[in-house]
Amino acid sequence: MPTLTVSCAPLQPLDRKRLALAFTRQLKALGADTAHCMVFFTPLAQGCVFSAGMPLPVTDREGLPAQFHVRINVSASRDRLAHESLASGLTQCLRTQFPQAFIYLQFDPILPEHVYFSAGADLINAANPQGMTGS
Repeated sequence: MPTLTVSCAPLQPLDRKRLALAFTRQLKALGADTAHCMVFFTPLAQGCVFSAGMPLPVTDREGLPAQFHVRINVSASRDRLAHESLASGLTQCLRTQFPQAFIYLQFDPILPEHVYFSAGADLINAANPQGMTGS
């Protein structure tokens, strides 16, 4: 269940949808099940990101996001080439709409057995998609 958490200046709903779809396509290209790809957006408030003790602007002169911080949770079984491919694809998605933004990508490999989800009564462990939670 790959997840992306995108932190940037607040985006309009249509912009979030465009990015989420583009990101999901990138994950699909790596073989991820798109039904399990999650994209979360968290707004960056002005003055909440600092570099060398100095605040960085979250928007540019036109009011567009000046920076994107993306945390990527993917299976620990993904290798470096998969990370590089996904990082490149995600960067291209962002550059299409925000060509001047600073982009920071961080991979957080996760073991499927550390992920649980529920779409109904059953709690499902991602390592066992059939819903078997016992041993």
